[in-house]
Amino acid sequence: MGIQGLNILNINNNIHKDYCPLCTSKNIRSLGKLSCQENTNFSTHEVKLKNSPEMWRCLRCSSCFVQNTVDAETAKMLYSTGQAGERWSTEAFTQNKTRNVVDSMAAIFISKGSVLDVGCNTGELLDFAHALGCKTAGVEFSSASREQLVKKGHGAYSTLEEAPGGYDVISAFDLVEHLYDAPAFLQNCREKLSDNGRLVILTGNIGSLSAKLAGSRWWYAQYPEHIIFPSNKFFSEYSGMKIEKWIPTYASKGYQFPIYRIVWGILKRLFRSETYTGLPSIGPDHVLVVLRK
Repeated sequence: MGIQGLNILNINNNIHKDYCPLCTSKNIRSLGKLSCQENTNFSTHEVKLKNSPEMWRCLRCSSCFVQNTVDAETAKMLYSTGQAGERWSTEAFTQNKTRNVVDSMAAIFISKGSVLDVGCNTGELLDFAHALGCKTAGVEFSSASREQLVKKGHGAYSTLEEAPGGYDVISAFDLVEHLYDAPAFLQNCREKLSDNGRLVILTGNIGSLSAKLAGSRWWYAQYPEHIIFPSNKFFSEYSGMKIEKWIPTYASKGYQFPIYRIVWGILKRLFRSETYTGLPSIGPDHVLVVLRK
């Protein structure tokens, strides 16, 4: 598929690091190849990839990351020209997210402060914050999504650097796993927070039981976009902020199954000799991290 007249048939996903992109340690090892087709999607663009991706683990910070990634500039172009609003759920925040996430965010937003949501899509979390009396703005690469933000009455920026700062809350849901420089992102967020401000992150939990059992086959390692999976140790020792809350949860309500469905799903896989991908999840496989400046 073309990208605004630019015909991209092949992408040389050849970025391979000899160190952990989260803590820079060179004490890393391969966990195996990721499951990925040669022809796949990046944002809403169809791409053809040259190299097979691999999952690696850092033995110092316990995070995982992907080798053979698309370079950062190409990734930014694909994100910014994609139609994110067509891909991600535009359900109301309270309908899409789990009860513990909704309740946790309501408790944070009740102070009616200023909120910046990074990677906000068309503003579902911002709608929720605005309804609770917060002053809201979002950061989104997609120009189409930014247009929707403005129509809803939210501020809109194409990059975090454009946002003015002084926010009481910065949120980043389903974003961190896409980042090429997580330490720089965390530092930028810290600088733009007010004193005692909070950074709230929702992402996959690489330390969850399902992720550990699945290894490189973990369903959340959705290549070529999801490329890093920070650990609790990374957030506590390398973020420059204090973990205020660590709340195990799920990506959305649709991934939260009753126990009988979990057992039945696992038994079916065993009967069919299928590889476990982490679904159905054995308990929460995501985490809501609340970091305090």
